[in-house]
Amino acid sequence: MSSPTILVTGATGHQGGQTARSLLSAGHKVHAFVRDPSSQAAVALQAQGATLIKGNYDDTASITAAMAGITGVFLNTFPSFTDMNAEVRSAQAFVDAALEAGTVTNFVVSTVYLANTYADWSVVADKFPFLAMYFKSKSGVEGIVRNSGFSSYTILRPCWLMHNYELPGPRYHFPSWDKRTITVSYAPEYKQAHLDALDVGKFAAAALAPFPFLATFKNKEIDLAAEYLTWDEVAKALAEAGEVDVKVEYRTPQETEALLKTGTFPPLEMQCWRSTLKGDIDVQELGSYGIKMGTFAQYLEREKAAIRKSLGVE
Repeated sequence: MSSPTILVTGATGHQGGQTARSLLSAGHKVHAFVRDPSSQAAVALQAQGATLIKGNYDDTASITAAMAGITGVFLNTFPSFTDMNAEVRSAQAFVDAALEAGTVTNFVVSTVYLANTYADWSVVADKFPFLAMYFKSKSGVEGIVRNSGFSSYTILRPCWLMHNYELPGPRYHFPSWDKRTITVSYAPEYKQAHLDALDVGKFAAAALAPFPFLATFKNKEIDLAAEYLTWDEVAKALAEAGEVDVKVEYRTPQETEALLKTGTFPPLEMQCWRSTLKGDIDVQELGSYGIKMGTFAQYLEREKAAIRKSLGVE
């Protein structure tokens, strides 16, 4: 059986990069779809054996050209907060190009955990307008891939990704991050699902491999998480990695409601909405896929330099 040729989008990012490296380590041919082939991340992928394909998500000509000779695609799209249709439009462009190429049989997309909660996200739009727009976009991407007609598709839904603690992410999610403080509106006992982007790459690579995993991942939609941690546990682990004090502050219901009404802090909508939901990802069941997933401690050890920089230590 000949090795597949996989087009990996977002190849210089966390999820795309880990997917590309996982595929390369398994001996597969990788075409890395990148905006800037001269970037440090792109050059590093090329050195590992990837073929660099220059393109943009809003350039259909470059997307069409990138599909030449491709048998599988990993798609990771990104929302635009100035054009709410951009993400869905990009997904459609990649799917259309893949179908037109006639060689793509396997299509894997990474969206986000809970994107399939509602068929119509307008039901929460009044209270959580930003959240509704974000998830509507992700849900739209899923629908395009699900209804594409490829021989095999897989939808991966990662939960909170561990690299959100690397700059610039935490400054967006936690207003007092530069004071080494995690401020949230969750209850102290709430446990946040965590996932290493490395594991997204492992699952995506396995789903794109023709053997032995194809039947396992064919037409599957998989919620991904590796570990559940309270925010106090997160702060303790970060403090140990950075060798500095990291604390957690919990907003009162009154503080949360007042901030929510301002409409100036979009991440708060997720915290408020997520706190109302029951049911979580069955981490043990994910073990049935035969993919060993990493822990937060392992991530922190591997990315200690980035975490220390994020905490202002280096």
